[in-house]
Amino acid sequence: MDADENRFEGMLTGKTVVLAVTASISLYRMPDLVRDLRREGARVMVGMSREAASMISPTIFQWASENSVVTAVGGEIEHISLFLGHARDTALLICPASHNTVGKIANGISDDVPSLFFSFAVGNGNPVCICPAMHEGMMLNPINRRNLKSLEDAGVRIIPPRISEEKAKISENDLIMDHVCRLFGGNILHGKSVLIIGGRGEEMIDPVRAISNLGSGFTMSWFAVNAFRLGASSIVMIGNTEFRIPEYAEYIHALKMEEFEAEVEGILSKRKFDVVINCASLSDFSVKNRSGSKMPGNTGTTVTLIPREKLLDRIRRKHSGILVAFKLDHELPPDQVYAKVSSSSPDLVVFNSISHGSGPFGKVSNHYTVVRPHDHEDLGVLTKAQMTLKVLSMLYRESGEVS
Repeated sequence: MDADENRFEGMLTGKTVVLAVTASISLYRMPDLVRDLRREGARVMVGMSREAASMISPTIFQWASENSVVTAVGGEIEHISLFLGHARDTALLICPASHNTVGKIANGISDDVPSLFFSFAVGNGNPVCICPAMHEGMMLNPINRRNLKSLEDAGVRIIPPRISEEKAKISENDLIMDHVCRLFGGNILHGKSVLIIGGRGEEMIDPVRAISNLGSGFTMSWFAVNAFRLGASSIVMIGNTEFRIPEYAEYIHALKMEEFEAEVEGILSKRKFDVVINCASLSDFSVKNRSGSKMPGNTGTTVTLIPREKLLDRIRRKHSGILVAFKLDHELPPDQVYAKVSSSSPDLVVFNSISHGSGPFGKVSNHYTVVRPHDHEDLGVLTKAQMTLKVLSMLYRESGEVS
């Protein structure tokens, strides 16, 4: 089916998501979620409680999923047959999960389709996550909180709801898909801490004017999303972006070059990271004759630029873990690409050529080459989503660690 390549990357290709829906007003959003899961590559099977089927026709879910919908368990023992095979390739997503359903599955009651699905899947080793949806008071009910804790202790992923208008509403589709992808891919960066530096850097000429570029922060945004999907336990973003800042990432705004330098050095002085990725478009120069006041616009002026110390070198002095650098330039052989950043000894350099594609910034596909100290790998033409997923998946293979 058609999918926006800037929003979807096919990470669920070859996977099955069994979506169990219960009675909640947020049920109206579920056909759209089914379509989004399919755009991410998943095969989606839907099961409904009797109450849910009375609120919205199963035919709608059959249309959205292009598969039959389970509204009652019959002779095909669907609560078992849907989950057999390779357990790690089939996940159960209960969304929305009502207060009643949370209570039932946490206490071993299996009297409808969603709870029957859960009773087998959680014991069969299938990944399971739930999206609670209820009134805020019911969410805060100590018995409900105890039930959620019991489910977490059993290995169930709880997708946090959005608290709004005194209600615990299910999360947006993008966040739900991030959690579902993490169910399948979360072992790759499991427990790792990742610092991502991105966006554009501005070198000030006077208090109101700057030398800048067209960097959008789109790559940083996708690195954060895919770091989470691959299991990172801590994600920090430093820089600026026009695009999504995920809820699970710590975001520190930086725009001026001095802000990038101060924020990066400050956090590396206080915290250790397993991986640092610098995909920011930063100035190679400082303004020698920066004006302390706004320069008049009716006369000419000369701006003198002098080389500035690379942020990568500053990072390497404080960071001993994996370092990923980006290099944008005209066509160069791999050894020359690495030579340009070798002073910081990056473990991996992602190179894209100015001559390829429609330009390096924003929602565009580029031709990428991964360059290491002694070899390289041509990744071909990829979207930013695909490239970031590929690079993150390579990191611990490159370092010799087992993910």
